[in-house]
Formats: sequence, C-alpha cells, structure tokens
Amino acid sequence: MATKQNTKSAANDMQNLFDPKGYQDLFKTWGQTAERMTAISTEAATRSSDIANDTAKEAFSNLREVAQVRNEPADYGKAYSDFAQKQMDLFMRTAQAFATVSQNTATEATELASKAGEDMGQKAAANVQGAADKATSAANKAA
Repeated sequence: MATKQNTKSAANDMQNLFDPKGYQDLFKTWGQTAERMTAISTEAATRSSDIANDTAKEAFSNLREVAQVRNEPADYGKAYSDFAQKQMDLFMRTAQAFATVSQNTATEATELASKAGEDMGQKAAANVQGAADKATSAANKAA
C-alpha cells in the first residue's frame, strides 16, 4: 500500500512541476502567430487580386481603343503599334507589382516566424526552468 501511495504522490508531484499558465501562454503565442500569418496571407491575396483586376481593366481598355475604326489605313498600323507598346508596359508594371507583393509578403512572414520562434523558445525555456526549479526544491525537501 505504501508503494502505491508513493507512486500516486510521485505522479501528483510530477504534474505540479509544470505550470499550466506557462503552457497557456505558449499556446496563446502560437495562436497569435497563426492569426498574424493568416492576416499576412490574406493581405497578399487581396493585393494580388487588386493587381490582377486593375491589369484586366487596363488591358480591356487598351483592346477597346485598338478596336476603334480608323479613317486612314495607315492609322491602323500606328494603333496596333501603340497597343503592343501599352500591353508591354502593362505587363512590365504588373510583373513588378506582383514581385513587390511577393517580396513584402516573404519579408513579413520571415520576420513573424523568427519573432514567434524566439518568443516560443523563451516561453518554453521558462517553463522548463520553472519545472527544474520545482524539482530541485522538492528534492531538497525530500532530502
């Protein structure tokens, strides 16, 4: 019976070594990181959608313009040349805008992951240190 009681007491003592508040803080940090990462992702998706939408509107406007009837046959050559130049400029601006969104998103995500890793590492280390301190104190009392 004494062995059973000592085992139960030891199990309770082990549970008491770990502070639930420390783990709650760790999970809260994890949740906040996931929330921020989702915000970064949805912001990037929104900006990308806006870029695509604006690009499509401008491309349709360029198409509408090139499709207009001209008075002189030579005007068609200039219209097609202007259309090609506008479309190339649009493509270059669009590619640059998408690259900027991608680069900014990657930078924000990297900074967030680094900060979260640091925060969670510190909180986990504090939890482990607290458990070690409690274990040392319990061992000293037992001795």
